[in-house]
Amino acid sequence: MLILANEDAESLLTMQECIASLEAVYRDEAQGNAVNATRTDAVTTVARPDTVYSLKLMGAVASGLGVGVVRLNSDIISFANQRQKKLPLAPGDRYTGLVLLFSTATGEPLAIFPDGVLQRMRVGATSALGAKYLARRDARTVAVIGAGWQASGHVEAIAALREIEEIRCYSPTRQKLETFCRDMGGRTGVAVRPAASAEEAVKGAGIVLCATNASGNIFLEKWFEPGMYVCTIRGPELEPGVVQRADRVAVHDRTVHENVKATRGVRLPPSRHAIPGFDIASAPSLSELVAGTAPGRDAPHQKTCFVNLPGTGLQFAAVGAAFYRKALAAGRGHELPTEWFTESVVP
Repeated sequence: MLILANEDAESLLTMQECIASLEAVYRDEAQGNAVNATRTDAVTTVARPDTVYSLKLMGAVASGLGVGVVRLNSDIISFANQRQKKLPLAPGDRYTGLVLLFSTATGEPLAIFPDGVLQRMRVGATSALGAKYLARRDARTVAVIGAGWQASGHVEAIAALREIEEIRCYSPTRQKLETFCRDMGGRTGVAVRPAASAEEAVKGAGIVLCATNASGNIFLEKWFEPGMYVCTIRGPELEPGVVQRADRVAVHDRTVHENVKATRGVRLPPSRHAIPGFDIASAPSLSELVAGTAPGRDAPHQKTCFVNLPGTGLQFAAVGAAFYRKALAAGRGHELPTEWFTESVVP
């Protein structure tokens, strides 16, 4: 069994490979050859104010890839200042997120690795896939609201998906924004420039990617122009009128519902998966767009919206299997005896 690191994922798996692996597994899902397990979040109070401990579990099996997967996060989460933020409180100022990959042929564990780099890649790649089916084919100007970890994945993914002429980014912290634009321009080879406001960034953009940890609206209904594609990774990012005005709305997944259970005394903020007045069950899913069983954009003037929520275990099955295969071929990782993780008695 292989122990792999974030550094292995960053150096081995390309964004193009990530997008391709996800698109293939969504097609398998539409054909009934892959399925997500139930996602659960168990939450309890901690000593810090406005902070909770959360144990998040999600899983999936993908028969075409021959893998099962479990992704877990053991998080300390702060809700101070209207933002949800994970705190690096593990020894060495670190976070705890793990992916466990299993063989569907033998049941044995194949690999264990952190989820961080793959998490960033799969979220950005999923938003880019939404753009593949819902954005105008001639859209060459992109707006990204956000200048953090998830925003960087979105910039890399959209640049990997299609030829982009300009990416305009906005974040309220100017120095951080300028550094972000400079770094992402160097990484993608695309002109990435800072905007003075979110409204300036999105005006005239064919593709708008919201990638923040905000708990309030950052994209307003009045900014939604004909022909625009808008994507969110957190429901509160969009003013509710955005999805109501869209000619086409798709969601990442309809089958994996938020399942949060909390101990007494926990006060959670409103769900980041919910948009007031929007019924997720009424919208087509990304797997249906990929399989061609639901319509994507079919006219240049249409306003389209992709709600990239929630995250699923199937994403980690797809990108995890691709990462594992590349690691094996490259001789990367640390091998541990498989018998350390299996047993001779019936569990």
